Amino acid sequence: MAAVDQLLASIAERLRGRPVPDDLRRLAAIQAERPADAGRSRDPLLHTRTVIFEPGESHALLDHSYLTDNDRADPDIMANIAAIDTVLLHAAWIGTLADGDVVGYWLHPDEPVGEPPLVVTFSTEGEFDIRPGESLVEAVIYHYAGYEDDRFASVADLYEAHGLPITARRADDLLYRRAVVNPGVLHSKRYEQECAARGLS
Repeated sequence: MAAVDQLLASIAERLRGRPVPDDLRRLAAIQAERPADAGRSRDPLLHTRTVIFEPGESHALLDHSYLTDNDRADPDIMANIAAIDTVLLHAAWIGTLADGDVVGYWLHPDEPVGEPPLVVTFSTEGEFDIRPGESLVEAVIYHYAGYEDDRFASVADLYEAHGLPITARRADDLLYRRAVVNPGVLHSKRYEQECAARGLS
């Protein structure tokens, strides 16, 4: 496991020069400095099954290493992969969530300058979503607890105990900002274009 400074340097590179958000800095420290006897009841990342990518680490959803030769020979599948790649390029992918989805920041050039970047997920079902919340941590809690208020509040308390402020104690109270360019819509449009280019529509 990388030291904190190595992990932060890797994150900064993924963010392409943008400042590393304060909550992500704290999450990186929690992961890098985790004691050997850490358990889910005390470690918020372990509790929510969230992992920050180590330096140089990728993921099958991002590099498509799960594709078989038959998949690569299928024009419809590859049209979708090309569309996915277009969307992936507009995000800084930071880590993985409880069910294997990847999470990061939406950095499309049409998004407002000067505002905190939106948190985006890419699921194992091939779907892109903008997550509610004012920070990566709040998006992580929402992803893990959803609309189960007691569970949400309990996990929020655990993160706050590690120096991470949370603005809500239930999902309904989270801030939701819409993307100027929604990644899911961008994917759908690009998929149609890729299909047309391959004579599939």
